[in-house]
Amino acid sequence: MRVDREFQFRGDRKYLQSASLFDDLIALRGAVTNIDFKFHQKSGCQVAYVDEPPAGRALVAEWRDSEGVVYVVERSEPITEATPYDESALVTKFRIDGRTALIPADVMPFTMIEALVAGFKRLLQAVYPEIPRKYVFVRIRLRQLPDGPVEMRYVRDIGSFFQGDITVGGRNVGQIFFGEWR
Repeated sequence: MRVDREFQFRGDRKYLQSASLFDDLIALRGAVTNIDFKFHQKSGCQVAYVDEPPAGRALVAEWRDSEGVVYVVERSEPITEATPYDESALVTKFRIDGRTALIPADVMPFTMIEALVAGFKRLLQAVYPEIPRKYVFVRIRLRQLPDGPVEMRYVRDIGSFFQGDITVGGRNVGQIFFGEWR
């Protein structure tokens, strides 16, 4: 299998945003469960989805779910267009309480993955306001896509990585991981 995909940058970013890939893969794969989505490298190029580990191509991301594995590989064509993205409007929907971000079920016009990624980044910034870091999404594991209000709790550091637990209605549905962008 090989499926070429076309993306746009979001806002003023000059790299393919992880949430764009996630939303596209969900739309393509349907109501999957046991999602494990890992970002391997930043890319400013269009990508293709393949079902074999890439040989000679840059691996951008890896997606595993209840239906199988998809590898996201870089193509040679650069992303040349951008679409508006107002992350600051999204984060106004969250409430930060200590080491917890509370995300409402309705985050429209944004998607839930956009809210999870922006919410954890905002939570890390709130916990460490005195440390000028740039955080980057690296991985999310979800039993299923959250369908209600989400509580995301910053639980631990793993070297230079940060882990958050994601719960819905008091039930753990996954984890999110960020690294420090260097």
